[in-house]
Order: sequence, then structure tokens, then C-alpha cells
Amino acid sequence: MNARLPLLLVPLLVGCPPTDDDDATGAPDACEGIEGVSGIDVALDVVTTDLSSPVHMTHAGDGSGRVFVVEQGGEVLVVEDGSASIWLDIDDRVNAGGERGLLSIAFHSSFSANGRFFASYTGDGGTSYISEFGLDADGNGDPDSERVVLQQSQPAGNHNGGQIAFGPDGYLYIGFGDGGGAGDTYGNGQNPDTFLAKILRIDVDSGDPYGIPSDNPFVGDADHLPETWAWGLRNPWRFSFDRETGTMWIADVGQGDLEEISLGAIGGNFGWPEMEGNSCYTAGCNPSDFEPAVHEYSHSEGISITGGFVYRGCTMPDLHGNYFFSDYNYFNSPLWTIREADNGAIVAGDVTIQSIGGLVSSFGEDEAGEIYLLDHSGGRLLKIVPAS
Repeated sequence: MNARLPLLLVPLLVGCPPTDDDDATGAPDACEGIEGVSGIDVALDVVTTDLSSPVHMTHAGDGSGRVFVVEQGGEVLVVEDGSASIWLDIDDRVNAGGERGLLSIAFHSSFSANGRFFASYTGDGGTSYISEFGLDADGNGDPDSERVVLQQSQPAGNHNGGQIAFGPDGYLYIGFGDGGGAGDTYGNGQNPDTFLAKILRIDVDSGDPYGIPSDNPFVGDADHLPETWAWGLRNPWRFSFDRETGTMWIADVGQGDLEEISLGAIGGNFGWPEMEGNSCYTAGCNPSDFEPAVHEYSHSEGISITGGFVYRGCTMPDLHGNYFFSDYNYFNSPLWTIREADNGAIVAGDVTIQSIGGLVSSFGEDEAGEIYLLDHSGGRLLKIVPAS
């Protein structure tokens, strides 16, 4: 089993809990002028209801305060002052429906200077595309600027993955599921020679169409694709990085019994289909061969995990370190948290709401580290705020 390793040597500065007006590096306090509210009770503020089938939310890191919502059908909306408007439209090339569509975007860390951003979507024939885009003359996303960076054929319409995100190391991380069906129909879970059932890590600032980071865990290993960062995943629909510690949190959708959350491990094998959660799915498996789940729950509580973020924002200081997540069930999604205790154990968090009155397809984080959730069925963007 691979030990969990940090992704970077120093914490990210944006959105970290403040201590003084400036930190030791001289960077300004990210929470200056923002009043924190004591307590652990939260509420959900409606930011906008102008959405259709939202599946992802992020920010550009450009100081504008804007947030961007991905619509499954192929549009990216920019949300400002409660109103949503089209920022990018690629519905002419997106195959949407079920678990397919435009599934996430990621802004380059130097977006303010270079205008580069990336999208993960399902196109014709069910192929997953990771593409780079630029801006048009008006500063909107330019659909004609597309450059395909990576693609992967998908044998079925489910378990396509779809998450992309830049890590604190500046590399692009890409999540793909096992290709669909049930019970690892296509045998990709423990197949090292495919992008499926993996989290990949590539360098979009070198190579053609991309470079391989020299410290990727399987560089030089003839049995594994060098893009592989972690493997043995069923459908890592959503993963995120703790902006203070750099730790990756992976929410992997389960099969028939268990939903699971794991912490990223460089080169880690998360066990699917040998394991479901921390239990053997395949008879005779050896759990010690695989990375453990740090949290799991049964299908008596939910049916499909929706991963979120570790809270590092300014307005709710007593909730720092809580990882927010949900479940996309048939009726109403909950809002749950877990957190890492002082001894390193993952324990129950401070927030439990049994129903948000909709179906949570994804979470989002703004520049200040405040957390949002998307109601797929109700077309809403909701912000998690102090209850008082």
C-alpha cells in the first residue's frame, strides 16, 4: 500500500485562515475586511435560480469575484450579482444526457495573464475530451479556440468521470471512471494500460499536446501509462484539493453497497473492483494491498456520493477543516461533513443536514474559499453561509 504523500511543501495562501494582517511570506491576509461568524450552524443562501442542469462550479482566480457554473448541456455561465449569463457555449459538440455532457472546467493558474482554461466533456460517440480554450475579443470563452489535449473513448454512458482540476503543483489532474456498466464490466479497474479508472496528471505548459511530469509515479514503468497518478477507481465523479494542506480528497461512487471517500496517494491503487469501500467486492481480495477509504456509508443512507471541499473560507472560522459532501439520491440530497482530528483520524464533522430540498450534483469554491452547492433538479446555485 502506498503512503499518502503531500502534493506540495507549503500551503496555498489564498483563502487560508488568517492569523495577522500579513503572513510570514508578506502575502496579504485573504480574509481582511471579512467578518467571521462564530458557531457551526449553517444555512443555504440562494445565489441564483437561472440554471438548467448545473454540474460544476468554479472560479477563475483572477480577483474578479465571479463564479462560473457548468451546464451539462454544453454552456458555461458566469454568475455575478445573482444573475447568470452565457460565457461559453459548446453545445454543438457536446453529447449530453445521463452521466454525459459538459462536466467540468478548470482555469489555468495564470488565467489573468494568458486567458487559458480547460474543459472536460463528452462528445460524439461517447468519447471524453479534455480541451483547452482561450478568450474572444470580449473576454468570454471562445468556442472556436478549442485545442484537444487528450481524449478517451467510453464504452458505456455511465462512469465517465468528468472532473478536471489544477493541483497546487500547477499540473492538471483528470478523473475517469471505469468505463461503465456494473461490476467493472470492461475490466478496467485493475488494468494499468488504460486511462479509465484513473486520476491522471499532466503538464499543459510543456509538450505537444502535453508533457508528463517527471515525478509522476509510473514514469519509466512499462506496465503503466505515465500519465497515471492514481488508479483502481470506479467513478471519481468529484475530487478536490484542500487549499491549505494540498491534500486531495476523492469521492468515488460505489457499486451496490458502499459509497466512499479517500485521501489521494501518489501512485495509490484504490482497489476497485477488488474492493468496494473497505470491504472485499471480489472474493478472496486482500485489503492491505490497496489504499483504504477514510469514510464510507451504506446504501441505506444514500446511493451516489457527491464530493465537495474542505472548508478554508473566512466567514465560518469554526468550520475550518470540515470536508463538505453530499449524495445524489432519488429524493433529496443531504449535506454532510467529516474532518481530520488532531491524531489524523477522520471523524464525523460538525454539520449534518438531512435534506437540502434538491439533488446535489456538485460543489464549488469561490476565490475566498467559501463553498457552494449545485441543485441539479432545481437549477439552483446555493451558498453555504452561517445560520445566524
